[in-house]
Amino acid sequence: MTDGLAWADASAGDEGLLDEIFCLTFVRDLDEAEALRRMGGLPDTVAVRTVPDIGALHTFEDGYPTVASVLRLGAWTVVFEPGGFEGAGLVAGLSRGGEAVSVLRHDYASHAFCYAVAGEEVSRFDPAFPAIRYGSDPDRLLPTMRSAGFTLAPDGNFDTPVTDCLRLAELLTGTRPALGDLTGPLTSAHIEPWFSDAATGGEPVAAADVRRLAGELGVAEASGLADALTAAEAASQIAITPDSPLGLQVRDWLAGSRRASWSANDHRARDRMTDDERKRAFALGRLAYSIGDALRTATVR
Repeated sequence: MTDGLAWADASAGDEGLLDEIFCLTFVRDLDEAEALRRMGGLPDTVAVRTVPDIGALHTFEDGYPTVASVLRLGAWTVVFEPGGFEGAGLVAGLSRGGEAVSVLRHDYASHAFCYAVAGEEVSRFDPAFPAIRYGSDPDRLLPTMRSAGFTLAPDGNFDTPVTDCLRLAELLTGTRPALGDLTGPLTSAHIEPWFSDAATGGEPVAAADVRRLAGELGVAEASGLADALTAAEAASQIAITPDSPLGLQVRDWLAGSRRASWSANDHRARDRMTDDERKRAFALGRLAYSIGDALRTATVR
């Protein structure tokens, strides 16, 4: 039985197909605005949008942004990313001070289910192979998984993996978004995890290495960069907001890197960048990520 959740595993041509890639992240005790902020939502992009509105932004001109919408269900806010997957990577950080659950459908990589509490990833697994689990307490959800329909068979669960995930999420949160809830107009924002205080991971990066890379790319004088790196070297916390001079520069570099990546497979935009422009855009994107890693290295030192 799919209990009205057939849309979760629908295939192309099936009625009610939402998307072949989407992510639903349930966060307890955060309102919609705070959930978007913690996902790295960009305040100047907040608007009410439908799924087609979001799809229409996937263009060279708009920078192929990841967009998340938010829906309040009781004590939980559901962050919905049509075509996106960032919540599955941010779920541990989003759970700080509470709980978070993330369900990812990704037909071209791996589906994922993750449960996190108080900043710690408790259990994560690919619902196609639920017998293989990771986390600080990977077996904590076993009884609930069985109640949700997971058989834990070693040969895999390929029939309704995402449906089973949503049923499990409902047992954990007491909430279940309907397809109509997700496809209607919802408050949304472009999200950039670089600005998310839930972001974790990344390799430790020395500020001196970032300064050297910026010099090689000719952008060492970017507004706010020198001050940020000096603060990182002093192990001082520094917040780069999306509307600050350095924040706006980072956004531009990351958008350029996305354009370079997505346009290579977009027949409408493939010729909008030369090979040299694409190479430089990728390099500036790597610089942006290195800056973020250097700042996070300073805060955990």
